[in-house]
Amino acid sequence: MLLELRVQRSEPLTALYLLVLGLLAMAFAASGPVELVRNRGAVPRDAAWSLMLASTAITAFGQVITTMVAATVVLRDRADRVADLLVTTRLTDAEYRVGKLLAALLMLALIYAAIPLGLVAGALVGGGSLGSALAGSLPPFVLVVVPTMLAVGALQFAAGVLSGRLWVIVGQGLVLIWLWTAAIDAAARGGGTLTSVLDPFGSAPLLAATAMWTDAERAVRPMPVTAALAWSRVVWLLLGAGAAWLALGYRPGRRGGAVGDASPGGAAAASVSPAAALRRAAVPRWWVGFAGTAHYVVRWMLRDPGWRVLTVLGAVNVGVHAATGLDGSADSVALDTLQEHARLFLILLATIYAGELVWREREERSAPFFDGLPASRGAIVAGRIVGVIMAQGLVVLLLLLAAGGGVTVATGVVPVALPWMAAGGVMLPFVTWMLVSLAVHVLIQHKVMGHLVCIAGWAVASVRFGAVRAAGDGRVPAVGWLAACLLAVCIVRVLWRGD
Repeated sequence: MLLELRVQRSEPLTALYLLVLGLLAMAFAASGPVELVRNRGAVPRDAAWSLMLASTAITAFGQVITTMVAATVVLRDRADRVADLLVTTRLTDAEYRVGKLLAALLMLALIYAAIPLGLVAGALVGGGSLGSALAGSLPPFVLVVVPTMLAVGALQFAAGVLSGRLWVIVGQGLVLIWLWTAAIDAAARGGGTLTSVLDPFGSAPLLAATAMWTDAERAVRPMPVTAALAWSRVVWLLLGAGAAWLALGYRPGRRGGAVGDASPGGAAAASVSPAAALRRAAVPRWWVGFAGTAHYVVRWMLRDPGWRVLTVLGAVNVGVHAATGLDGSADSVALDTLQEHARLFLILLATIYAGELVWREREERSAPFFDGLPASRGAIVAGRIVGVIMAQGLVVLLLLLAAGGGVTVATGVVPVALPWMAAGGVMLPFVTWMLVSLAVHVLIQHKVMGHLVCIAGWAVASVRFGAVRAAGDGRVPAVGWLAACLLAVCIVRVLWRGD
């Protein structure tokens, strides 16, 4: 445990996590440009109601940090090929995992402590008193932030131990975010205790308890600790404890070596062999390398379980919302639903799999295989980019069908113009973000830092431009998207590393 804590403490990302959460909380409490409470109205930022809901929102945002810490703690030893050294020590598997889990939770507690510190600092900057700032900032930390951090941290740790895959940890985080948003929407419509308990971050029971309050009451009344809030925290703590118990007693079988080793279904066996194709047909060598690499990327992504899970979740989410959002024409409702409710899934796919294009072969130690192909670096890079665009284009197609199908079922009207509208409103921004994410990973040359920068960049872009809309609607014109694509492709082509 102490070794893991020392490693985490020396990581530059730990300081970055502290700054992100602390500055986010401080910017809200200091009446800055950051707004964390939906429909706050005239309620002051330093009111107990505002601070409690802001704390839950920051904790939900910090789920990305929880995911990164859990993934690093669980998967680092396997990625560095030092996990097998465990047999040379006196530690059992359970003792090893207990140390890892305690180190992860202690590090997360340190990182999330930046939330009340940021709220207090922001209140003082905004002219408040230290006593009132502490009274408003510490209860949310004790009642909501700490239980949520323990529960989600244990769940993400267990997902990493039981699966050994980053996409499972990220996918579970996505499910938690979906549950959070669904529970908040249900609470806004007057949902009961059950829907409040399903909220992993605690916003829904707070909103349900104060739904009938006026702005004047929200400004002065203390937040009640309701039965729904208590049950919500207890249920999620029990889920986290149960998942951690399973992870600590897990005994993996021998299935072909350590995680990350090249397998018969991996890069080496799944390759298309451009050299063989070159011998069989008189085609240009550049085209062989390009086509073979693109085919390899498409086949790899279509077979990847994480890609399938995110695609299915996105299609279900879009189809359900399309069937209920009936304010407008069939085409406009379907497009608005596609843009609004597919955005998170598309961004996750673009961010995760753009990074995998850079890091997958390096982690599997199969990158030299690609260096030995009879094709130029430009052909291989172009094949990778086109392959991931083709595979992710299938995602957009499935989401488009889900949006159109949901509207058709609800209204009986087929949205005929949706495919053309979606091309500019969804596919072009999606491809742009994938290319930008790829350029970020090529520039930074650090997987975790690259993912964090991409996610932070998306958050900033959401605040600056709002929802991704159709090209040319006054937010981001088509020429802007195309210019970003061209710049990203140039960066990737010049700085791509094959080793």
